Amino acid sequence: MDESVPDPSQRNQPGDGEVPPRLAEDRFYQALASHYRRRALYYLLEENDSNVEELATVLSDWEASETEMIQTPADRREILLLLSHSHLPKLADTGLIDYDSQSGFVQLASLHPQVVDLIDHSVRVEQPDGA
Repeated sequence: MDESVPDPSQRNQPGDGEVPPRLAEDRFYQALASHYRRRALYYLLEENDSNVEELATVLSDWEASETEMIQTPADRREILLLLSHSHLPKLADTGLIDYDSQSGFVQLASLHPQVVDLIDHSVRVEQPDGA
């Protein structure tokens, strides 16, 4: 066998100890700095796609159950605006989601398993019971 041609079985495959490039970027961690963005990603890990209306409802309900306070339509509308104009565009710019601001469609991008684990872990540790 020619020594100069790498053996395909020797290449690193995603998830085989290779750190995804995204984990070395500050903007990746800035995108995860907001609990709304982490929770939106967590929801999309389960559903894969959604729309901004559904995400606003899910995040509003999540906040209500966590704080044990009733969320008003104004609270949900505020979350909807934050998602539409700040959180989802930031996640899209980072390459974590695909977001169409015209239709409101949101889809999780293809993520490295280490990124999925990080998102999952970051949301689980903020749960009141630490689940």
